[in-house]
Amino acid sequence: MSSEQVHAYGAAMVMNTSRLVHLARGAGRRAVRICGARVEAAYNRRMYPSRIERPATEALALLDATAAESARNHVESARPKVVHIIGSLVAGGAERQLATFVAASQRTGAYAHEVLTIHPPEGAKGHFRPLLEDAMVPLRWLDKDIDHAVVARIKSDQALRERLLAIPPVLGFEPVEIVGELLAIRPDIVHAWLDHTNIFGGVGALAAGVPQVVLGLRSMSPPHFPAWYQDWMLPWYQALAAHPRVSIVANSRVGADDYARWMGIDPSRIGVIANGFDPLQFPRPDDATIAAVRAEIGATNRPLVIGVFRVCDEKKPHHFVQVARKVLARVPDAVFAIAGDGPMLEEIARASEDLGDSLRLLGRRSDVATLLAAADAMLTCSRVEGLPNACIEAQALGCPVVATDAGGTRETIDPSRSGFLRPVGDVTGLAHDLVTLLADPSMRLRFSAAARTFSRDGFGLNATIDQVHALYASVGNRR
Repeated sequence: MSSEQVHAYGAAMVMNTSRLVHLARGAGRRAVRICGARVEAAYNRRMYPSRIERPATEALALLDATAAESARNHVESARPKVVHIIGSLVAGGAERQLATFVAASQRTGAYAHEVLTIHPPEGAKGHFRPLLEDAMVPLRWLDKDIDHAVVARIKSDQALRERLLAIPPVLGFEPVEIVGELLAIRPDIVHAWLDHTNIFGGVGALAAGVPQVVLGLRSMSPPHFPAWYQDWMLPWYQALAAHPRVSIVANSRVGADDYARWMGIDPSRIGVIANGFDPLQFPRPDDATIAAVRAEIGATNRPLVIGVFRVCDEKKPHHFVQVARKVLARVPDAVFAIAGDGPMLEEIARASEDLGDSLRLLGRRSDVATLLAAADAMLTCSRVEGLPNACIEAQALGCPVVATDAGGTRETIDPSRSGFLRPVGDVTGLAHDLVTLLADPSMRLRFSAAARTFSRDGFGLNATIDQVHALYASVGNRR
């Protein structure tokens, strides 16, 4: 590495304190693109030895050394302020739950919520933005603004600068940028959602001196998702779980236990609060609307089985096709439809060509409630799940569910009353249960009524709000 390269990247890194507050975020990223990651790493080793990769517990202790005092001296707002951190507001299950809970909680007046996203909430990544804006929830995202007051604070606070340098390079720039946002907002609580953001947001919140941090687990542990699992996740989760200002909450008992085994901690360390369903977001459509969508799909006076999922490996869409093929051999007038997009959509289109119009790929839809209300059953073949919203929503609309026993799915179904469960990969069993349902109209009516009751009683949004508010109050009382 030439001295010119060192000094060129050094200038960007000097401004990198302002990465926290976005004064030179773009300059730093351009330097990485121009000079390369090796230059970045070499400069860090030469000029900032404290930024070497340390064990997660040691690094967390360093960045928290002076922040702990700041957290103890924090004066809570009259209306406690909560910042929620998530990657984006894309049309996903965790994003739906965040937007649904935050919007409803904001209207209670108990807490003042803000949402901070890693990516700008625009286009597909802003799917739930209108729901939050309607509830007057402020939105922020990295790269949006520069807060010059925070720049001044960083320049004058040597201890803060040392904490920032303790954030290791393996975590990238996001935790440092999050610190800058949190210094500007000064929240009482940070609530992070999903794995990457739990770690980035948890580290950033502790470094910023936020008094209490909540990490939200939304599925099974990261090793179940090899496409994006990183080796550094385990030690950082373990370090955060051991921190006294950090609380952890999952949306299913199965998911909580799985994370606890992976992290090697007592399962009681992880609380459980189930997803909340807002019936106002999913009003039952009228008969004319249902008839119209059935006609569009080609299912007028024909049994209709719907799948609502992202077309990706975790959802096992090939198994969906195999189940459809087996059911159609017994119920030839049935229609199967998948509402959703994803990386395997074209592959599934090719795999199901022989089924013709008996299997329809609908792509992403805005009328999911109508599709679920129109269906005779919903089928899900997932190999891994958190607490699937689709199962809760289907039953709320009177649609029985036939599903694999993946993750927290078992907690969303009343087996043999509102739906059926089969082991993951049991294509024959899933097909058998669907044939049983489709062949017995009286059973479908019983299951439909039981499904509505089970969903309403077990997943009411008000209960979720009360439990999350109680969690916030309990972590506040621990200070």
